[in-house]
Amino acid sequence: MNIEQVADNIYTFPIVLPNNPLKWLNCYVVSSGGRNLLIDTGFNRPECREALLDGMRQLGLTADNTDIFLTHLHSDHTGNAAYLAGEGFSVMMGRTDHRVVTMPQSEKHRETHARFLREGMPKEDLALWSAKSPAIKFAPGAFPARELDDGDVLCYGGYELRCLATPGHTPGHLCLFDEKRKLIFLGDHVLFDISPNICAWNGVPDSLGDYLRSLELMKSLDIETALPAHRARGELTLSERAQQLIEHHRLRLNEAERLVHENPGVTAYELAGLMTWRIRAKNWTDFPPSQKGFAFGETLDFLQVSGCALILTGGMLSVTGASAPARSGSADRGSGASSA
Repeated sequence: MNIEQVADNIYTFPIVLPNNPLKWLNCYVVSSGGRNLLIDTGFNRPECREALLDGMRQLGLTADNTDIFLTHLHSDHTGNAAYLAGEGFSVMMGRTDHRVVTMPQSEKHRETHARFLREGMPKEDLALWSAKSPAIKFAPGAFPARELDDGDVLCYGGYELRCLATPGHTPGHLCLFDEKRKLIFLGDHVLFDISPNICAWNGVPDSLGDYLRSLELMKSLDIETALPAHRARGELTLSERAQQLIEHHRLRLNEAERLVHENPGVTAYELAGLMTWRIRAKNWTDFPPSQKGFAFGETLDFLQVSGCALILTGGMLSVTGASAPARSGSADRGSGASSA
């Protein structure tokens, strides 16, 4: 196990994510000989748990001296939370995401499945996605947690880590920010060599708008050390990368709107297949089922069932124009989608 020190009293080690384009999770530990904080846990599968426990052993982390913080609800971050809670570790995560992740699986995905079918996904594709999705296969199950809110402060290793609400990637995503040390744990909010997935969420009217506002927040922070949950830390500053992601979504919105106007009556599912995606697949039919679900979820986030078009102006989403309401499963007027 390769353990790297990335800042004073902060260490990281990789948790492999088998057969996943993310490749690995950067698990972070804040430690100074007192109480420790471990950030994110990997999927609920043997390979991830083995890597997690190996890193914890090397750093001397036990339930007696370590707490767990989860940046958001996705299974590559929360997968081993129930196991660790059962071993006596205290777990913390954002209030909104904890309420979602601990819902029964059938209840959690019922509305998503219904919407996917309603917006054009064939039943056989939905069945494949449900069977292959790592979010479902490697989920942790319910676990107790101290629920955190925007502004709560966690003190470990000489750091004062303030919870920053950064919704978009998930409704209750939290970053940890130390203003004096100019350091931030980003979770999946900003990644430096891939674009975070932004999906439609039940009960959230505008996930992309939330995400763009959260990116603007990143641009306002004075940061010297930015620690993402996946891949390398990158050469861009956090502000530069945030602006790059804003521009990326501007281009994606333009592409989707163009495709909708060029293909009147296209369903949301068909639109997802027409979009450009950075993935090793010959065409939409050849997409891995789990990635097809992510792409479709992103596409849905940019479509207005009312038939209005979403326009990105100055980094913010606004609604303009309207035609007759779109039929269920079609996009008569368009917005956009982002890349996986």
